[in-house]
Amino acid sequence: MATIAEISKDLENWTVFITTLFPYSEDILCKKIVGTWSIQDLISHIMGWDKDFIKTLDKINNKEQITLQENPDVQAFNDASVDFGRSMKPHDLLNEAISQRKRMIEKLKMVSESILISQFNNSPYTMESFLEEMFVHHDRYHKEQIVNSLQSID
Repeated sequence: MATIAEISKDLENWTVFITTLFPYSEDILCKKIVGTWSIQDLISHIMGWDKDFIKTLDKINNKEQITLQENPDVQAFNDASVDFGRSMKPHDLLNEAISQRKRMIEKLKMVSESILISQFNNSPYTMESFLEEMFVHHDRYHKEQIVNSLQSID
């Protein structure tokens, strides 16, 4: 069982990784690498989920009832996140993604350890399993895609 501090550290690894992308040109950050998505799109996609989960953490911290689940229309959510990111300059997006992830971690640190391991209503997840699956593993998956694409450039 992981603690909030351990999960926060895992989540922070994403911000550390994003900082390694600043030296790359806009052309590289905007080049399609996975289907129709670029590095910029992948970063924006993850940032969209971060922003969404910040709302969930606010509800938890306000003692409101929530259900931990994926968005019912994942494709529409992802498309909207990617469209949002495409409206920004790539390096501005990197800064915003770091900012949103740090904000999410700050809000997570306000949650009690007991909430982290409790089962949520109508959900197959505890907060711990949700964060591990939907964020930590998801971050690693997309990081690997980005690293592989950048290796082919270098």
